[in-house]
Amino acid sequence: MKQLLNYCMSCTLEQIGEVKCSIAGLIKVSENYSVSIETKELSRELYQQMKHNDNDVICLKTVDQHVTIMGYWVTDKHTRGVENVVFSITCEAKKSFWGSQYCNVHDNCFEEFSMQVTEGTELVGLTPYGKLDTKGILSHIQSAIHIDTHMKIIGKEEGFSCFIAPQVQRIGTDIRLGVQYGINYSQECTLSISDIEDKIYNIVLLMQILCGERVSVTNMKVRQGEEIYKYLGQPIMPKERLHTFDREHFGSRGYVRRKIFKLSDFDQDIDEVIRRFGELYAEDKVAFGAYQQLMMDDELQIFTANNFLKAMQMAEGIERAGDRKKAHREFKKILNSIVEKLADEDDKQFITGHCDDHGEEFRECLDRITNNCFMVLSETDNSGCTDIISNMKKDRDVYTHASHKSEPLLSQADLRGITYCFEVFFRIEVLIHLGLSKELIRKRFSYDRRFVAYYENLFGQTIKEADCGTGEYDDIMQSI
Repeated sequence: MKQLLNYCMSCTLEQIGEVKCSIAGLIKVSENYSVSIETKELSRELYQQMKHNDNDVICLKTVDQHVTIMGYWVTDKHTRGVENVVFSITCEAKKSFWGSQYCNVHDNCFEEFSMQVTEGTELVGLTPYGKLDTKGILSHIQSAIHIDTHMKIIGKEEGFSCFIAPQVQRIGTDIRLGVQYGINYSQECTLSISDIEDKIYNIVLLMQILCGERVSVTNMKVRQGEEIYKYLGQPIMPKERLHTFDREHFGSRGYVRRKIFKLSDFDQDIDEVIRRFGELYAEDKVAFGAYQQLMMDDELQIFTANNFLKAMQMAEGIERAGDRKKAHREFKKILNSIVEKLADEDDKQFITGHCDDHGEEFRECLDRITNNCFMVLSETDNSGCTDIISNMKKDRDVYTHASHKSEPLLSQADLRGITYCFEVFFRIEVLIHLGLSKELIRKRFSYDRRFVAYYENLFGQTIKEADCGTGEYDDIMQSI
């Protein structure tokens, strides 16, 4: 995908919607991978068509690419001439497909897609290299070094799969070891681009849970028949490095790696993990939306009381998601039985109009998530934290309801620590739901120094020692 970055080339527009044409233009790809098209030879008729049909398909070619544009926004226009008005316009593509021939973008037209994400080799968690045995090798004496390499795959032919392959490059007397990887999805029935974007959204959000920060798609390709198309569109973002590696330089490289969960941590099939995660996300999109907003704010290094409210929203959402429907059915059943006993119609309307299903109290949600996570991390309950949980509930009410005149009880430093702890608690609840072992969760979070400090200072808890490693990937990367 990087070969298209800052791409700028003259082109010929050969089709706009159903209209065949031959119009000279210029196509550009910005540093943010947005695609724009400029043309100075558009007739009034074609301009009116583009103005009112912004979901049309545009086909254009350059000297080395055939580009299929699927939808666009007209962002700028100028006119010249008097009688036969000629329009000069600029439009931005919604989705574009780049290949050696035009792409057919009708519904369910793709057989497969592949993608890469921010720090994908880390988040997949496989390595094609064995441990390097450097004992007895002296840097000033020539000696043979055996490098054990082999390709690894997780997943099945149908559904999601990941592969890791070695890249050994020799430049003069130097040897550079690299990794080639991909995340693929294929199935018997064909996919629309909307289906693909939904699946990408789910796996990217899952990876954001794994690493605790924002992840984006850095490369994407789709297959149609024998043709492979590079795709530029909504999921493509220029972020290629996790901030974890930049901010936490005070620890070793091995420490940084071990705190990040990986797809290879799951014993079950990766496609099943992503399916179960999609079901969990569908149950409470608001809580996951709050988590994503926190990730964005953390990346921009923004913190306000609103971040604390988002963390509380996550806690309430994840704890109510599982039994919300059942509780609501029980509530409606009881409500209906009470209403049936009333004789007066005004009383019935009053009860049904003003009686809402509040479900569990917010305090119960805080008690449940802290108790669950304390049991996972420390094998103890939250009985010693009633004061801080009460203060969190009171401050949530203060920041939420303008009518409350009382002052907040927690300092900004406390709010920052609580917010980060509840980001971790939210991730723990999701990871437990997806089948990760408590031992591995304890082990990985014990390497998160920021969380360890907040967890002890705010809640008086320490993470119990786990008798397990963090996987082959971390062990091998330690030896390189």
